[in-house]
Amino acid sequence: MSARRAPRRGWGPLGYLAARTGALGAAGMGMMKHIVVVVAMLAWPLVAAAEPSRGPGVVERSRLEVQPGGRAIKKLAIENPLGNVRVEGYDGTAIQIETLKHAPDDDGLDRLRVSLVPNQDGTVRITTTADASPESTPLARGAVRIDLIIRAPRDARIDAAASAGSLEVVNMDAGGELDTSSGPISVRNVSGEVMTHSVSGMTSLAQVFGSVDAQTISSDVELDTIGGERLVASANRGKIAGRRVRSRDVELTTTDGKIMLEAEAALRGHVVVASLRGDIDVRLRRNGAIRVRARGTRVMLGAPAQTGPEGWVEAQIGQAAGRASPSTIEMRSAYGVVKFALIQ
Repeated sequence: MSARRAPRRGWGPLGYLAARTGALGAAGMGMMKHIVVVVAMLAWPLVAAAEPSRGPGVVERSRLEVQPGGRAIKKLAIENPLGNVRVEGYDGTAIQIETLKHAPDDDGLDRLRVSLVPNQDGTVRITTTADASPESTPLARGAVRIDLIIRAPRDARIDAAASAGSLEVVNMDAGGELDTSSGPISVRNVSGEVMTHSVSGMTSLAQVFGSVDAQTISSDVELDTIGGERLVASANRGKIAGRRVRSRDVELTTTDGKIMLEAEAALRGHVVVASLRGDIDVRLRRNGAIRVRARGTRVMLGAPAQTGPEGWVEAQIGQAAGRASPSTIEMRSAYGVVKFALIQ
């Protein structure tokens, strides 16, 4: 069972903030005039049930609050290769950071650092590291961990990177860019442009009211209630599932994975859904005329269609009013089945 260590005097697990700011010299002090730091070390009771066990070792939790001075906090740049990151938007102006650190022993815990550096442009950079020590045994990556829970002003942009840890952003209004290796990405109730990049971590985006660009190599992408002007999502080995999509321009592509899309056809919108080996299933709620063009090992459009050059199957659904251009839907799969249907 993990042991809970009582908080140390001073800034404890965020002590590196003082060293880092001091190392900046006069320039660092100039930047710090725009920011006020309040640290609250929590007197957590030494009760094992209060903290989930993560195996043998010690655990330490702390909280820090960053109050803006003369300049509002506009962006958080977060790099945490050692654990999870969760960012929650709220109506205040300060940044509230909660850290949870795990290590095999006290020496390992002392070497875990959280660095916070403010910049004059309103950006606050937060990074985590595990210090090397020539006198101590090297720390194995899997033996230590730092998880961050951050409450930030809603109008701050969030750029965050992790390794095997998860990235979660909720209730923010300025979008951001999220990058993980094997950790999952979760975005919910976020406005503004959102970009995500993952090697093998699951990506889930829900209630995003801005353009989306979601890229992954070998994992699935789940999309729910996407309302930006443009939606782009791609997966090499993984499926893409989209529901309640209202973007005007949509481009979903996979190499080896199924694509399912339920969307509303925007006026003069353009939808491209393509897979090399996966099946495609598109269901649209019609808003005006739709021109459908599809190609696959088997094509089912649910409407009268004709076959054109190079195996393309085409159908026109509804009549465009006046000079209005119809929405265009293009679906293709070299080795999969392609299906299209209207939602009544």
